[in-house]
Amino acid sequence: MIKKTENGYDVDIRPNGRNGRRFRKTLPTMSEARTYEKHIIGKYQDRPEWEKADSDKRSLSQVIDRWHALHGAHIKSGEHRMRTIRKICRDLGNPPARHFNAKLFSDYRAKLLDQELISPNTANHYLAYMRAVFNELRRVDEWMVDNPLAKVKPLKVDEPELTFLSSDQITTLLAELDKSEASHARISARVCLATGARWGEAATIRPSQVVNNMVSFNATKSGKNRSIPVSPQLAQLVRDHAPLIDGLSTFKRIIKETDLDLPKGQMTHVLRHTFASHFMINGGNILSLQRILGHQSLTMTMRYAHLAPDHFSDALALNPLATQG
Repeated sequence: MIKKTENGYDVDIRPNGRNGRRFRKTLPTMSEARTYEKHIIGKYQDRPEWEKADSDKRSLSQVIDRWHALHGAHIKSGEHRMRTIRKICRDLGNPPARHFNAKLFSDYRAKLLDQELISPNTANHYLAYMRAVFNELRRVDEWMVDNPLAKVKPLKVDEPELTFLSSDQITTLLAELDKSEASHARISARVCLATGARWGEAATIRPSQVVNNMVSFNATKSGKNRSIPVSPQLAQLVRDHAPLIDGLSTFKRIIKETDLDLPKGQMTHVLRHTFASHFMINGGNILSLQRILGHQSLTMTMRYAHLAPDHFSDALALNPLATQG
């Protein structure tokens, strides 16, 4: 509604009815007031879903670029995720964004899986990345219709095997690493085994990160800092050689030479698994382990819960045969 007042022309409008958002503004002329009113209606009035979709002329790559500018560039894994999303877009031929839908993505996923170009776990990452693009743009009113992948379900994936080293294997590995005294791999491996740190966190420790027999990890995967106590001997070893230089190539070579049979992708992560597994086997608390590992969700940490001694004692005491004569 436009009303003439002593100060000009008051525009008071709710584009979506009495329960919708209210816009008020005073303009000097009736012409400007009408122009403002049309602008508000055109920008904020709800339209049918099909009309909103048809009005968006952007290509999928343009929508992705907009997501990156508003959100992706500011998250820790943004650049890696952007490379993956752009690859998906190229593989699909960069269709108009309004034509990107569940069938198109599902067919693409099935083709990659049939050709064994990706694993089911990677396919689930593809789905999560693309779904997040539209979820984020919807949140900031940059995508006005439903998320095209909202109804696509992730694939069921078996929980990966978490291999950890036995005490004898740890002794053998460290002995072999110690033969390469010029490399810091022997120190980084000990830090991982003592703290549950990821290799990338332990391999480039600076002197300032070791204080009062505590190692502090910054710029972590979760974005949260954490500090873990270590023995005085390990703290001194790190201080004597910090800043550490990443000895990943040496570590990989030694792993191969010792013939350790590790699942794909767990060559360095096996140290973190080894810490967590021995922590639980030795009676550690699952909540303490969550804080030490820096897991945001307890679900991740629960992978190690079955190693707790009480699981074994319960199995022995509570199985149905235990009550038989």
